[in-house]
Amino acid sequence: MTGVDTTWLIDLEITDSPRHEGALQLFEKWRSQKNSMLAIYYQSFLEFQHVVTDSKRFNSPLTMEQALERCWFWIDQERIKIIYPSETSLKRSQLWMSMYKLGRKRIQDTHIAAAFLESCVTQIFTANPADFEIFEAFDLVNY
Repeated sequence: MTGVDTTWLIDLEITDSPRHEGALQLFEKWRSQKNSMLAIYYQSFLEFQHVVTDSKRFNSPLTMEQALERCWFWIDQERIKIIYPSETSLKRSQLWMSMYKLGRKRIQDTHIAAAFLESCVTQIFTANPADFEIFEAFDLVNY
């Protein structure tokens, strides 16, 4: 199963993004593979809504209503699995934070990685592979 980082969701949506075309190509490739699933960490939807509605980041941000609509698009898909943290992934993320001496800016990605690992995600679409490399658990697809 392939997990997606919030960056991919944002870059797929925001056509001004310099990474939009790469995100779109990965989306089209995934869409053509009828049996493949995408995993999205639940909090990525919250981060997506926060970022794509920010007028300081984009000339034409989405309205909150539009951002919510986009999230429902993903939530309603049969080939999307929403990933939630569990006690095991929480413990793993805490161990990784300690083991790798990670700081506060790595909390979210570490929790995503731990939950993805527990959910059998083997690959991640991300614009920031360095956020996940340290865990040595995933094939990282940088677009």
